[in-house]
Amino acid sequence: MTPSERELFGILKDVSRSFYISVRFLPKKVRLTIALGYLLARASDTIADTNGTAPQLRSAFLAQFLKQIRCAGDSNTLLDFTPFLSRQADGPEKTLLLHLNPVIRSLGLIAPLHRELVAEVLSKIIHGQTLDIERFETRPGVQGLPDDASLEEYTYLVAGSVGEFWTKVCLLEWKGYSDQPDASLLGLGRDFGHGLQLINILRDFPNDLRQGRSYLPVTNLEVVALDPNLARSEWERWRQRALSYLEGGWQYVNAVRPPRVRFASALPLFIGVRTLDLLGREPKLRPGIKVPRSEVKSLIYWAAALAWFPALKGYIRQRVFR
Repeated sequence: MTPSERELFGILKDVSRSFYISVRFLPKKVRLTIALGYLLARASDTIADTNGTAPQLRSAFLAQFLKQIRCAGDSNTLLDFTPFLSRQADGPEKTLLLHLNPVIRSLGLIAPLHRELVAEVLSKIIHGQTLDIERFETRPGVQGLPDDASLEEYTYLVAGSVGEFWTKVCLLEWKGYSDQPDASLLGLGRDFGHGLQLINILRDFPNDLRQGRSYLPVTNLEVVALDPNLARSEWERWRQRALSYLEGGWQYVNAVRPPRVRFASALPLFIGVRTLDLLGREPKLRPGIKVPRSEVKSLIYWAAALAWFPALKGYIRQRVFR
């Protein structure tokens, strides 16, 4: 049975409240496509991160999952999520896995060209997640990405590609989607995604080290794992790079013409900028830093102001990019 759009958005609200706010404001002609893309990516991430399951099993299952996405669930074969469900605590991720076969079938509700774009972005995301498993879980000890290019590749596959996906879907639906050439806009969307993923990496750096992995290309990993602050200069280098990528996000938001899409794009940008600011103010690297809910509410108002009153963008930038 295919879930209703209301049921799908109920699942989305549970797994990501901030993204849910953005997606709910999107115009109807792109809303379901973007939501399904997010839910499928979140599910693949949950599968990839089920550490109690053998790495080879997870990689093989992700390949099966992608095959189902490509055929929009039209095959008679249902995926068996039991190995992953049994290792999930009760919560939104488990609920998503329980409903995942119907979510895949929901791809039949969107236009064929939209389905192709969902399959395209999920193939990149799952490739990145599979690389993640191979790099970090097939060898003992603390493992890290070897160089800048490897990190840039990873952030493109799991997030920069999402900025491209969002943009391609919208370009299909609006002839005058932005005041930028399509190629330039796709590049800005890609940078936007890079920046948002780097924020996750920077925020999770201490916890990732405890789990034996480093996405930042740092040396002396065994020593840094005992004290993440030893890598502060490298961490700061990537925080600055994330800020530069979010400059692309700012250009993207201001290039987009439909106000509701501008709002949906501005909110994660503003939350990302404030998160980087909070991270940079901390004297020591520590996990768990995020924008307080009270401030998120104010950022919602600023995103709405930018969406419907773009002439205020200079003033809004001063208030948000402080």
